[in-house]
Amino acid sequence: MNIINSKILLNLKNIPGWSVPSKIVVFECDDWGSLRMPSGLVYNKMLESGMPVDKSRYTRFDTLADKDDLYALFEVLLNYKDVNQKPAVFTPVCNVANPDFDKIKASNFKEYANEPFTTTLERYNRHPETFKLWLQGIAEGIFIPQSHGREHLTVQLWMRKLQEGNKWVHLGFEYGFCSVEAIGIPGPARQFRPEFFVQKMEDIGFLRESIPDGISLFEKIFGFKPVAFVPSNDIFHPILEPALSNTGVQFLYTGHRSIVYNPDGTQYSKRHIFGERSTSGLIYYMRNCAFEPTDFAYKGIGLTLNQIEAAFRWKKPAIISTHRVNFVGGIDPQNRKRGLDELKLLLNAIVKRWPDVVFMSTADLFASFKNAGKY
Repeated sequence: MNIINSKILLNLKNIPGWSVPSKIVVFECDDWGSLRMPSGLVYNKMLESGMPVDKSRYTRFDTLADKDDLYALFEVLLNYKDVNQKPAVFTPVCNVANPDFDKIKASNFKEYANEPFTTTLERYNRHPETFKLWLQGIAEGIFIPQSHGREHLTVQLWMRKLQEGNKWVHLGFEYGFCSVEAIGIPGPARQFRPEFFVQKMEDIGFLRESIPDGISLFEKIFGFKPVAFVPSNDIFHPILEPALSNTGVQFLYTGHRSIVYNPDGTQYSKRHIFGERSTSGLIYYMRNCAFEPTDFAYKGIGLTLNQIEAAFRWKKPAIISTHRVNFVGGIDPQNRKRGLDELKLLLNAIVKRWPDVVFMSTADLFASFKNAGKY
């Protein structure tokens, strides 16, 4: 794609949908709470076994956040203020549960079981004060979670491969690692990451139950209900929307053009507009910017700034997509340093270029839309 076409598309996607009078920046950061690579030791074990875990930054660096990760991130956010002298804000898009490996193994892999991510933090020896920092970030208004679903795992497909005795899946299981590259996995469900990938019609019932269960657990952990739901890997079948709407969630993240995967292997695409309401009453919203400083192809903050500029040109909030992997250092502290150094550059550039910028969480953004009578 040439530069001219790229700029045209950058602007076109921002034209339709709800607009805002202010220059609003929202950071939505995915994958918090979910397991990826348990530790550097497990990474080395998987690499020695022949798994290509070094080929993806997620299996190379992504792991549960610890106290040091949160402290370092909060320090950066608090250092940059908007026009109202409020600090930058992250919306950690959070999975609230992970597999309970002990119980699954005790059932001889016949029954799935999970645990709250707060229990997983203890199981994986994160600092006892780690979750206290989550709560502190919420109290200070700089780290306000929304829902990423219950697990970041294609549970039933993963369980079927365990029951079939798949060598690689079982090897990963023994070390608490689920994101395995296994033969015979449909492309969209690669590494068993999308919770709502539907391989068989019998999966629908399980997923319909997991949605309210995940929202209930979210409220139990954090003390409030999420207003927004971001399906993992951007996969969510419309047949599941009523179950989500019934939980009280109001906003469903989707792409400007989303792919719907059917159990029979067929697929189709749907186009969405920011603020469009579904038949089940959910309001679709999209992100229009990206910031992935630890991506192997990352070339600096320029692209993100151009995306923000296009959003502001069309009076749209700049909703920036990013991921936990950019800001954690449990496997490699240099990974966290790279991510935070680039975040500092980005935030500094934002407040200098747009001194009237307003930092908001996702919840604050949608509250502002409600106050403006959008819904």
